[in-house]
This record gives sequence, structure tokens and C-alpha cells, in this order.
Amino acid sequence: MFLSRAFEIINEEGFRTFCYALKQKLRDRKSEETVYQTYISKIEPQVKLKSNSVDKISDYIIVCDDNARLVSDYKEILAGYVEAAERSGKSYDYIYADMDKESDGHRYAPDCKPDYSPDTLLSFDYIGGVYAVKKEKYYEGLGLLKNVMENQDNPDKYALSLAILSCCENDKIGHIHHIVAHETDISEWSEQRCSSIRLLKQKLLFSKGIEAQVVEDKKHNNISHIHYGISKEDLVSIVIPSRDNPKILECCLRSIQKYTAIENYEIIVVDNGSNDSNKAVYERMLKGLEVPTQYIYENRDFNFSYMCNAGAEKAHGNLLLFLNDDIEIIGQEYDDTDWISVLAGQAKQSWSGAVGAKLLYPDSSYIQHIGVVNYETSCFAHLYARAQDDDGIKAYRNYADYNCLCVTGACIMIEKDKFSKAGGFKEELSVTHNDVDICLSLYENGYYNVLRNDVVLYHHESFSRGDDEVDDEKNRRNMKARELTYKSHPQLEKYDPFYSPLLTQEKNDYGFNRGIYSVIYVKPKNVQPRKIHGNNELCETIKITESGFRDDFQLMGFAYNGKKVYYNPVILIYNDNASYQIKARSLCDRVFHLRKGVEENINFAPFYCGIDTADMQGGEYNIAICIDGKYYNTGKKMQILLRKTRR
Repeated sequence: MFLSRAFEIINEEGFRTFCYALKQKLRDRKSEETVYQTYISKIEPQVKLKSNSVDKISDYIIVCDDNARLVSDYKEILAGYVEAAERSGKSYDYIYADMDKESDGHRYAPDCKPDYSPDTLLSFDYIGGVYAVKKEKYYEGLGLLKNVMENQDNPDKYALSLAILSCCENDKIGHIHHIVAHETDISEWSEQRCSSIRLLKQKLLFSKGIEAQVVEDKKHNNISHIHYGISKEDLVSIVIPSRDNPKILECCLRSIQKYTAIENYEIIVVDNGSNDSNKAVYERMLKGLEVPTQYIYENRDFNFSYMCNAGAEKAHGNLLLFLNDDIEIIGQEYDDTDWISVLAGQAKQSWSGAVGAKLLYPDSSYIQHIGVVNYETSCFAHLYARAQDDDGIKAYRNYADYNCLCVTGACIMIEKDKFSKAGGFKEELSVTHNDVDICLSLYENGYYNVLRNDVVLYHHESFSRGDDEVDDEKNRRNMKARELTYKSHPQLEKYDPFYSPLLTQEKNDYGFNRGIYSVIYVKPKNVQPRKIHGNNELCETIKITESGFRDDFQLMGFAYNGKKVYYNPVILIYNDNASYQIKARSLCDRVFHLRKGVEENINFAPFYCGIDTADMQGGEYNIAICIDGKYYNTGKKMQILLRKTRR
């Protein structure tokens, strides 16, 4: 079996792709522990951005819990991060970083955190007890903590963090994607501590004028769920696209009626062309409901985005819930409020964008959706898809409420005003990525999308359906939709602020990144000026992405011309004062031909290079690519901010 598959890959995709696939297979066999130890010894020393100018952090107070040990060069790492932020025109009041665990000198279990996630922090202490705070913010937070809680002479580090962050602007909160501390003592939270933290959250929210109940998670007492209040004036419009699916739709509608406690909702079914018999069934079904209903019928080609937008246009509610007709509402674990109230209360918060729910396959404990991750290699994918919904999942991803870049359109609630501000669903994306697109738009408008794991529903999608990669036709459609999505949101191409680049970019198991190439940066070589030719058709594919991982740059693009691939292309970065040369690294993308709509094997057309700009002169640079021995101007530019020389 292995040999026949090997010959198939060599014959259809080439020997180089076979070598890549074999290396990937061998790499995948390595345990996460082995991968992390390799990272510690070979890669971690390369990616530290440090500065000896520790006076940069003289106005910070460093907080470290008793159960953690800071790395020896923590101050230099923090100073390097602060210095880099200044060069980018940024300033942070509060800075946290990644951690791992340590026992008898052995490091393990890296905790690679997301960028600042307010709803995640309210759910559990994802930041931990190590952070640095500007002095004025530290004392402001400490004063607030003492005002709302008693006996805070030696404050709990999580409690202090919650109080300080409630005084900080979100864009003033920084995150270092680097292990800066080791957790040495892992102990269970006492019930007294959990109860005290829940009370503090309640009081902090109340101090901001937010009505909410803080509820203990049923499985982990150190996790909270915030159940925000909704008013009698709030109306939820449930928009359900459906066609020729009466049995499935009936299950959905009956479950809504059975398990929805609030009365203030309406149901809008948007039908794009059911046959006459099913249309009559739909009409009877809706007339039999005890809530206001609308039936929109228009015989036309399937377009999920158009159907949702049509329903939203007719909606009377200030809250829009888009629901697939194969969603089934089930009984929830929390008695104080119902599923739709939790989603609606979250969606109403000023910072909230799209709100999603945990979706399971019917009558099972297998996960269908707990958030969508924008992977660097495989793009948008469901985290932990088809995994067991149990304690085997890391970082409480299936229990705590999480901010994430995207949630699935199978169940997504958005305030109507925010929906309009985001431009609704993009109708060019008729089948896939329409939910991703609107989530990215909401994020770009300053909102946080949220996955509520305390709302659990069934999604009657086939467990064996697999993903679109299996079918070439679906794959081409999917790839085209991805390209259109990235074209609309270029700053978010292969970048996810809520998913660390140190985590896997290929699997859905939240493991440590086995590839890890994305955090290796190369110093450009200072060279003499080169003769630059005019634009070339290949140059249109160059893209420039400022990394969210460091204050350096990544160049990503594609270098191919018909059947010919330009492997490991040389890139020139130049202006009137300086020229720098760097050799990019070709990456293997085995479905790249589908993405670009060509038949030829061009797996290694994509390239990448991370640029360490520490020793480059500041200023604006042009970018050229070397093709067949000649340098062609790509028309792209990058801005290097002036750096102070490291000592």
C-alpha cells in the first residue's frame, strides 16, 4: 500500500513532493514532547528578540506568581518587546507572554496563548500569573480591586489581572509569543478561590454598568460563564435558509419551540425554490407555530449569503440568529437561562461581534464546531473537528468561552446594526467562506467574535462527510472562495490573532507546531545595487505581511510561470541608500493547482521568508524578485522603522 502510494505521488506530483510528503509523515510520527524539546534546543535561541536597554522597562512592575519561575533573560526579552513596540508607534500598559511547565529541570507542556481575548479571560485565567504592568495602571487596578473586594493586601494574581485589565484599553495590551516563565507548582483551585473570583467578576461587570450573572462551569470550577441580561425590548429574528427539507426543518422548528424559554423571537424561513408539495408543507408548518413567522420564497440558484441577507432585510428584530435547517436545539446544562438568551446577551455587548455555539454531531459526544482557526497552511478549519468532547482537549477549548477569529454560519448571532456595519454576507461567496468573511469584517471593525461553549446544539451534518479536500470540484470552489476572502481581507491572510503561530498549522488538535518554519527569521545580506528590470507577470503574486509574531516582516508569494516553478527564489529589498538580498524558502502546497485553477503540478510555487530587520537601515524599500538571473521590480514596498542598535 505504501509503495503504490509512493509511486503514485512521484508519478503525479514529482519526487520533490514525495520527499516532502515522506518528511511530513516522519515528522507527524514524532511526539509533541520530542517536537517541543527540538524547539527548545534549536529554534528558541534564534527567535528571542532581546535588548540590553532594560531602562526601557523601568516604569513597569513585573508580577510573577509563587508557582512560576521567570527565565533568566526575562527583562531583556521584555525590553526588546517594548523597544520593538516603540519602533512601530505602539505603547503597552500590560504585557503577558507564553509559559510552559517545569519539573526537576525538565520543560514540557508549552502554553501558547492567544492575543488579548477579553471573553476568554472572563471565562478562565488563560494569561496566568506572570505579566508586566505600567506602574500607574498597576496601582489603578489595585485601587479598583480594593474598592470592590475586601482583604486584598496580598491579592490573587488572577484577580489583580482582571482588575488591571478592566482599566486598560484593549490596544494597550501586548502579548509576547515566547516562553518567558515556567510553571513549577500545579495545584487545583480551592472552592473558596473560585467563589471569590466569580464574585469579583460580577462586581467588576456591575461597576461598568453591565448586568450579568457569573455561572460556574459544570465540569471545571475554575471556569466561569457570563450570562448577560437582555431586555423585554430585545427581539431575536431567527433566519433559517431551507429548501426541500421538510423533515429536517420540522425537527429544527420543534426543537426551537421546545427548548426556548424567552417569547420574544420570530422565525423567518428563506426558501430558494422548494417544489410545490414541500412549499405547501413549509407554509403549514410555519402557520402552526405559536410565534411570529415569515416565509420568503424565491426560486433561484442556491446562494447561502443571498438567502441570509434576504431574511435579515425582512427581520424585525435587533438581533439576528442565522441557523442552518439541520440544527437541533437540545436541553442545556444551565437552568437559570436558555440557549438563545446566552447568545443574545453576549451579542448585545458593545465589544461582541459574531457569537457562535458548540455544535456536536447528533446523539453523540463528537465535536462538529468549537471555533474556526485561520491556519497558516490549510487556511480556515474547524478546531478539534470529530474529536471527543471530553477532558482530553487542551486549554479548556471545549469548555471555556473563547474569543476566536471566526465561528461557523450554521449557528451565528449578530446584532443587526453590527451586521449592517460589516456589510452583511458577501453574495459572491455563495456556498462557503461567507461566514468566515463576515467574521473577518466584524473583527476588522473592532469587534470580538465569541464561541460560547456553554451553549451546546446538535448539527445534523454527516459525520462521514469529510471536508471539501476529498472532491476536486468542491476543492476548486473552496479554494476560489478562500482567495476571494483573502483578497477582501489581505491583512488577515494566514494570520489569526487568537491562535498562536507556535501551534500546529496543519492538524486540528491544538498541538505544538511541528513545522515551526514561520518563526525562523533570516538576516538579509547587504549587497551592491542590482540592475532592476520592469514589472514581470510573476511579480503580481508577491505579498507582504507584517508578522503578528514579531515586529519583523514576512514575505509570502508564489513564483511560477506555466509549468515552471522558481524554487527558493532570491528576493531583493532595496532603495537609494541600501540593497539587501535574501533567499526565500519554497513551501509545498499540494492543492495549490486547485487554488489557482491550473492543471499543472506547481506544488512548490508558494514561497516564504521571514526577515530579521534588526540590522537594516530604516526607511521605505522596494521589493524585486530574481527570475532567470534578472531582478524584476514587483511594485511592492515595505516600511522598515528605524531601530536602535542592540548592545
